[in-house]
Amino acid sequence: MAHRDDIKFIAVDGIVKRDNTALAKALSSAMHAESMLEENAVTPMIDFQSSDPKDFLFKKHILRLIDRYKQQRQLRQTEIFYERVVTDYLFYTDRIYANLKLDSGDLQVYEALLDSMEKELPIPDMVIYLQSNPETVIDKLATNYGLRGKHAIDAGYIQSLNDEFNQFFLHFAWSPVLIVNGNQFHPSDHRLTQDLLQKILKHDGGIAYYNPPVME
Repeated sequence: MAHRDDIKFIAVDGIVKRDNTALAKALSSAMHAESMLEENAVTPMIDFQSSDPKDFLFKKHILRLIDRYKQQRQLRQTEIFYERVVTDYLFYTDRIYANLKLDSGDLQVYEALLDSMEKELPIPDMVIYLQSNPETVIDKLATNYGLRGKHAIDAGYIQSLNDEFNQFFLHFAWSPVLIVNGNQFHPSDHRLTQDLLQKILKHDGGIAYYNPPVME
């Protein structure tokens, strides 16, 4: 499989985390790249528990931001340790969750920290956005995380999150973006991964869309 030499860093993102991770692993295998997964970025035990739900939520966001930042800084040395890297998250999308969850005071602190971090981190050569409709997201979350029925999921929040993700990637101008129809894409299907890889290699900038073919 031929590879474009200018694609060194690919970031996969979308609301359904398990799909992001599965696709990142599949692409890294197909491209003979290193996979850099968020599950491996957890900071050693830090006590961020709190009896105040708002305070707990703020600390949780800050901790995740620090975890991602520490891992992403390693990408500055990508050419030394790895030829190519695929991650299962895009650093900048963390802001979406914070905007929806944090109050204005905590958000100001968060934004100041995020702004200082972003300046030190590499920008992906390609971004893959797994886009799904809210109904599909809810179905997958209910299945993936064993929630007791769809009623356990806040459909309003998923709708808002989905809207924010769509707007974010439609206006993301720092990297070429490939928007994948996540309603039809199954990362576990090797044939779809290979077909997607061909689309990646042909994508030459801006925003493009990928509808997976029907595989029999």
